[in-house]
Amino acid sequence: MNFVLSWLPTLLVFILMLGILVFVHELGHFLAAKISGMKVNEFAFGFPPRIWGKKIRGTLYAINAVPLGGYVKILGEDESSSDKHAFGNRPIRYRIFVLVAGVLMNFLLAYLVVIVIFWCSYPIPTGNSEKYGGTQIKGSGITSIESIEKGSLAEKYDFRVGDKVLKINKTENPGFDKFKEEIGKSKGSIAKIEIQRDGQILEKDVEIGDNALLGVGLWEEVGRVHYVWWQAPYYALLGAVSMIWMTLVAILSFFKDLIVIHKVTVDVMGPVGIFGITSVAIKLGFYYVLGLLLSLTISLGIINILPFPALDGGRVVFAVVEKIRGKKAKENVEAIIHSIGFFLLIALAILITVRDVIKLW
Repeated sequence: MNFVLSWLPTLLVFILMLGILVFVHELGHFLAAKISGMKVNEFAFGFPPRIWGKKIRGTLYAINAVPLGGYVKILGEDESSSDKHAFGNRPIRYRIFVLVAGVLMNFLLAYLVVIVIFWCSYPIPTGNSEKYGGTQIKGSGITSIESIEKGSLAEKYDFRVGDKVLKINKTENPGFDKFKEEIGKSKGSIAKIEIQRDGQILEKDVEIGDNALLGVGLWEEVGRVHYVWWQAPYYALLGAVSMIWMTLVAILSFFKDLIVIHKVTVDVMGPVGIFGITSVAIKLGFYYVLGLLLSLTISLGIINILPFPALDGGRVVFAVVEKIRGKKAKENVEAIIHSIGFFLLIALAILITVRDVIKLW
């Protein structure tokens, strides 16, 4: 019982995140279908059994018992129909719009999540506030001395565990990299180091030897940058675009290595791995849960738009080919190709899940 209770928060957050990701994606398809004049038979939150449902203007809106996202049923999407409002009978530009709308909604969610993170104060590497355009919150991102080597310069000049490094030479609030860089620059000369100990500010002029080592282990806090409300949307847009691009490069590298050298060189995770990361994120705090949601919605959006059968991107390819050829592919041929793609994706998901389980053991 204690085991179940200990994992319950992780399970709830995991289900909530998965539900948000899938529902937002399906909401994109739903809104685009309505805008494009398509007939939507059903739009549901969650999966059956049904708890509540009401038909409004030809569309059944439903709330189901299993809160793992949702789905949308558009007339003529998976079957032929003579109705002019069916998916397959609408102009190709509308069909492509509906297919990519889910991905666009995932990216919009990513943008909104980044705005929230920026409003709440964005975590950054110590000493890099200028790069992010905000104002670093005073007292955040402090670098402290975690350990001191015996017989080192740090011991000689009476540095102590817990001392906070405020400044080295002209660099204020240095992180680990900046601290190491300044020590290196001071080789054979004097390094001016300002520390805080028990509320007191101490200045030490340390003569750095030829080995350019002080002999300390440092612990670097995560700094936080604050944005005023009107700055956040702009910098969030830059941040979201940057994250989408980096994720795209990583995913393409994964598939390239899988196909070319038959190895997985990029670290990927399935549901089991994501569940484990969710547990860690909850322990670290709200920012990290938001960060995980951000990473997942971007990944889901990019994977769905890849030109692979069974994915939204694969269906876009069929629509583009239809536009070029001037006629549709045979329904049974398209269905077979998408089925093969679906089974390949399931096989890949199973392999990744097995890999995650093996890692746990």
